[in-house]
Amino acid sequence: MKRIIAVLAIALPAAAVALLLAGTTSPGWVLISSTRGEIEKPNGGTQQTSATVFDIDKDGVNDFVITERTAAPSVVWYRRVKDGWKRYVIEPGLLKPEAGATFCDVDGDGDLDFIAGADGGGEHGNEVWWWENPYPNFDPDAGWKRHIIKKSGGPKHHDLMCADVDGDGKKELVFWNQGAQKLMLARIPANPKADAEWQMTEIFSYTVDGEMQQRATAPPFKGINEHEGLALADIDLDGKPDIVGGGYWFKHLGGDRFAANAVDESYHFSRAAAGQLVEGGRPEIVFVVGDGVGPLMWYQWVKGTWQPHVLIDRIDNGHSLALVDFNKDGHFDVLCAEMRLNGGNPESKAYILLGDGKGHFDKTVVAQGYDFHESKIADLDGDGELDILGKPYNCETPQLNIWLNRLKRK
Repeated sequence: MKRIIAVLAIALPAAAVALLLAGTTSPGWVLISSTRGEIEKPNGGTQQTSATVFDIDKDGVNDFVITERTAAPSVVWYRRVKDGWKRYVIEPGLLKPEAGATFCDVDGDGDLDFIAGADGGGEHGNEVWWWENPYPNFDPDAGWKRHIIKKSGGPKHHDLMCADVDGDGKKELVFWNQGAQKLMLARIPANPKADAEWQMTEIFSYTVDGEMQQRATAPPFKGINEHEGLALADIDLDGKPDIVGGGYWFKHLGGDRFAANAVDESYHFSRAAAGQLVEGGRPEIVFVVGDGVGPLMWYQWVKGTWQPHVLIDRIDNGHSLALVDFNKDGHFDVLCAEMRLNGGNPESKAYILLGDGKGHFDKTVVAQGYDFHESKIADLDGDGELDILGKPYNCETPQLNIWLNRLKRK
């Protein structure tokens, strides 16, 4: 694949350029933006919290869900149609969903349901919810029914993940509960529609007395020793996937017991990803600051120690992180994109770092000048190539941007 390094401004009228934050897009990518009316805005709010990609209507093409916490409807989804995307409503009311939502077939009916947790405020701040997919009947818009997973304990649930983390053949819900200072596991009950709290167990807990100096600057809203970030990989190569996040990886020991293994105690408040960046041995782990300024780091297991390596020494609010084989050469590449939090960081970048399987990376820039919060890389139009779903958190909201990958069509 041709290495894409330069960025090129799209030829637009001056007013449109202003609306697009004077952003630029690399050759080979096509921008679809709500600022030009090419896709409908999620709602009229100012804090877009999460973006989640999965196939909602079972047509074999990815759809996606956007959440927002200042206006109704607070949860919407976009269905891929012939000429773009059609917006539907999942939650018509005003809730305060936090970043890091996920999906799972909760009720076992063969379609995928949506899961999100509340942020740190409001009357429902200690809750986690799942919405029942109404497949195949998506009209009228408000056809999704919301159910309770958790309605007690501490508030704020930044990052959730569905996976079989205990080897029983069933998926569990793993989530950080920052208000309780815990990493939790919730097992799907026999009747998840009963709206009773699910059985939950503590995987890990932390205190405000245990934080060493962190690699990144801290935003005003960060709690002392706050943990976040979730990923899944078989770290110790025992055939069972492990949990990665908060500067650790967590190994299942049997029953409800997990062991916390430190990777980087100085990077608890970070996004997390894991995969084979170097051929052979254990998967590598990647951390980057989601809120604040710090380095993009990757860690390699060498003789019993996680050796840190710097990919990019300064990332400004890198709230988007993923490992994918973007150029299909058999090696994982790294997506990392920066925010324009509160309108700052005007030169924010979305990077793809192309890996060679030997620990070397070719840094490319897809777009610059946009607010990338919770961006996802996935095939969004069904052509087999990886696209980028982007949205701001609070810069020039409401807004939605999609970068379609047209590199092979050049």
